[in-house]
Amino acid sequence: MKFLMDTDHISILQRQSGREFINLNRKLGQHQLGDIVLSIVSYHEQIMGCHNFINRARRDEVLVRG
Repeated sequence: MKFLMDTDHISILQRQSGREFINLNRKLGQHQLGDIVLSIVSYHEQIMGCHNFINRARRDEVLVRG
């Protein structure tokens, strides 16, 4: 069985902190890595968010983070 990750789930995993991360990480740990997938739409949303973050950066350290 495959589990489709939503963009919000990917963002939670990227933060690597908080209650939502702990819960999601625990649930994902119960499944095989190959059973967890994301759609091209979620991938695109992540890339666009990253580009927007970089474009809004006004300081070098923020740009590097992006």
